[in-house]
Amino acid sequence: MLGLKSASAVLALFIFRWEKMKIIKEVGLSIIGILVITVLILAGMGFFKNNPSSEPNDAKNTSSSPTTKVQKRVDILALGDSLTQGVGDLKDQNGYQQRLAKNIRKKSEIKKVQVYNEGISGERSDQILARLKKSSKIQKEVSKSEILIVTAGGNDLFQKLQKDATDSTSQITVNVNKASLEYQKNLQEIFKIARRINPKIKIAMVGVYNPFFVYFPNVTAITNAITTFNATAQATTDYFTNAVFVDINALSVGQYKTSSQQSKLAKESTEDDIAVVEKSQLEQKQFDTKEKNNYLSDADHFHPNNKGYDMMTDKIYKGLNKAGFLK
Repeated sequence: MLGLKSASAVLALFIFRWEKMKIIKEVGLSIIGILVITVLILAGMGFFKNNPSSEPNDAKNTSSSPTTKVQKRVDILALGDSLTQGVGDLKDQNGYQQRLAKNIRKKSEIKKVQVYNEGISGERSDQILARLKKSSKIQKEVSKSEILIVTAGGNDLFQKLQKDATDSTSQITVNVNKASLEYQKNLQEIFKIARRINPKIKIAMVGVYNPFFVYFPNVTAITNAITTFNATAQATTDYFTNAVFVDINALSVGQYKTSSQQSKLAKESTEDDIAVVEKSQLEQKQFDTKEKNNYLSDADHFHPNNKGYDMMTDKIYKGLNKAGFLK
């Protein structure tokens, strides 16, 4: 009997150690530059492993007994740029925010939804971070919210592209990669501060999109830059537990969803120079009075319109629901 017990103990110890092993998933990216950026991001956040406040994915929620209590109310902090402020929304619903609140009340058992709007148009991720650090009001909202939704990165990227529009394609790629690393650091710090204030807060990071695609589908430098920034945001978000990345890049193509439709757009467009992102050239072109992309605003040809915010809301809701944030 003693020998059997010893063998059982050894087997149990082996299984215990085996179950503790983790396999880090690597995302295969088609663009080598994006792969390098992602590797640098993960390497740069290595110190998190000894920082319990950061709550990376290697420290998953250890709650062993699922709760059966129904959540009747949820408080959401919407922090970010113009997509959080709701620029382009003609229904005055603060962009995705009131739409999201309605969806939650309609589709879940949560009937009371409070959304705090902390969006400022034109802000980059470093400016959003600075507000979070300085504003006691925002910090208080973090402390009492169950969910933090962040929109950031569009201004980081397009301000950089406008500034560097006359550079060579290779130099633009280098510049975008550098900018994405700064973007990653800012997102990382935003998430860390939020978790330091409220360790239980769940995080949803919303990606960026290309508002110029339907007019300039052949300007691959913009498309590649969008891909790089979204990969950066997703890699950073994936490193945290109870955090989800929401991809809204479908806004780029609008109603041109099939490959044949996009191929037709490419044939119709003669512009392949990234200089189109320069503000002066955009003002000269002004596209059409009516926006060609059915999901973007006729007023500025950049931000989502009502239909665009409907799409964005749907993707955010599905992301929150799939991650289990609305249970």
